[in-house]
Amino acid sequence: MADRGSLSGRTALVTGSATGLGRVIAEALARAGAQVVVHGRHEATVQEVVRGIAASGGTAAPVVGDFSAGTAAVQEMFAEAVARLGPLDLLINNAADQRLTPAAEENAATWREILEVNLLAAVELTRLICTSSHDRAAVSIVNVTSVEGLAPFPGHAAYAASKAALHAFTASAAGEWAPARVNAVAPGLIERAGLQQDWPQGWAFWEQSSPLGRPVTASEVAEAVVFLASPMASGISGVTLPVDAGWASAPRTTWGSSQG
Repeated sequence: MADRGSLSGRTALVTGSATGLGRVIAEALARAGAQVVVHGRHEATVQEVVRGIAASGGTAAPVVGDFSAGTAAVQEMFAEAVARLGPLDLLINNAADQRLTPAAEENAATWREILEVNLLAAVELTRLICTSSHDRAAVSIVNVTSVEGLAPFPGHAAYAASKAALHAFTASAAGEWAPARVNAVAPGLIERAGLQQDWPQGWAFWEQSSPLGRPVTASEVAEAVVFLASPMASGISGVTLPVDAGWASAPRTTWGSSQG
C-alpha cells in the first residue's frame, strides 16, 4: 500500500523558509520526500538551509526575493523557482512581516508593506501555481496564518488584519481554484530558545489560557503543514487549522483584558 503521507515526487516552494518556522517547514517537507525550493531575502541564510537539507539526503534549491517590492518581485521569484526544480505542485505561503507597532504609528506605507508580504504575495503565488499547473488537482497550497487573525493582540493591527484577510482568502481560493486544495494553519505562540526569559508575561499568559498549558513547537506546526499538503488530507480544502495548544477554542479572557 502506498504511503499517503509521502510527498515523494512532489515539488514545494516554501516562502520565508530561510529562518524560523519556515525553515522547519521546509526541512519537514524534505523529510517527507518533497523537493523543496527554499526562499528568503538573503542568499547566505537561504543557502544554509539548502545545504542542511542536502546533507540529510533531501533535494533543495535556493531562491532570493523581497516581497515588499510588490508583484513583479513575486513573479520573478516564482519563475526562478520553476527554473531551479521544475513545475511546482506544493506551495506553502509562510513569508511574513511581523512588525509590532502601535496603531497610531502605523502609517499607510507600513500597512502597504505588511499587506504586500503577508497577503498579496500569497494571492499572486496562488494564482501563478494554479494557472501554470498541468494538473490542478495535484496542487496543494497551505497558507501560514496566525491566531491573531482571530483574536488580535494590542499593537499588532496591521499584522493581525493581514492574517485575518489570509484566512478569508484561504476559504475563497479553495472554491475558486478547485480542484487545487487550499488550506491554512494558524499557529499560536511558538516556542523558541529564550522566549520564556525574553517575554515572561506572554509565556505566562499562554500557559494560563491554553488547554495544553504551553506554547506549541515549530515542529508541531510543520507537521500539520505536511499533513495538509499530503494525500492524507485529500478530502480537506478551505480549512484553517489552529495549531495553538487549544487556545483559539478555549473559554478564556482576551489578551487585552488580561493586562488589567
